[in-house]
Amino acid sequence: MLEPGVAAELDQEDRRTLERLCARLPELVPARPPVLTHGDLWSGNILADGGGDPALVDPAVSYTWPEVDLSMLWCSQRPPESDRFFVTYREVAGLTDGWQRLMPILNLRELLSQLAHGDGGWGAAGAIREIIRPFRRHAG
Repeated sequence: MLEPGVAAELDQEDRRTLERLCARLPELVPARPPVLTHGDLWSGNILADGGGDPALVDPAVSYTWPEVDLSMLWCSQRPPESDRFFVTYREVAGLTDGWQRLMPILNLRELLSQLAHGDGGWGAAGAIREIIRPFRRHAG
């Protein structure tokens, strides 16, 4: 049974398209060993300490691929000077070439969770439709 927010926001074709994308995940997302991650990495959980150094707060520690954690920050409003952060993250986590193209697909998990728990007008359904657009079957 679908959560009411998902059923109200994503029509049957949207859901079929999501299923097609899910069936292709093994070819789209290369398997990696999981690592310990922050679990809730977005700009609202990055602060500066008294000396101006970055500090992470509000962890929801998880054991997953680094790209899954990174997708939350990549796909949300990014903090100033984030390019340096992403370069460093890539070096430390060993991200492979093309990691940026995976960010929207990996962020679908977070968007679907937001939709299921009440979008609050943020626009998760629209963001989901944009990500799944290449997987939609076109008539004709």
